[in-house]
Amino acid sequence: MFNTKTALAAAALAVITAAGTLSAGADPYDRHLNRVENRLERRDARLDHRIDRIDRRIDRHDMHRRYVDHARVNRILWSNHYRMIGEPYFLHGRYVVRTHDRFGRIVLVRIDPWTGAFMGVVRL
Repeated sequence: MFNTKTALAAAALAVITAAGTLSAGADPYDRHLNRVENRLERRDARLDHRIDRIDRRIDRHDMHRRYVDHARVNRILWSNHYRMIGEPYFLHGRYVVRTHDRFGRIVLVRIDPWTGAFMGVVRL
């Protein structure tokens, strides 16, 4: 009796250990949705950072104020459980981005164009 209980407990422990190690290596369900962020990170790695190649026009004040970087917008949306579909654009005076919400529906999210702050979902 004692030997069968020990053997059964050892077999159960082996099954639980094997199942735990196999499930730990599983890919996340949304691993394919962050292609935009990966592409932007690769682009940043290719940029030329030499001091003589810097575009000084952005330091002048006669140009318009620059909008927030798309990688920052993507990070802000990810932290709020939205997945970016396209590029941000102005719609009726608002800076919006087409996104998927956590349920997979397509929604427009309002973003502050200069800081990248999340301002909410646009109701049309």
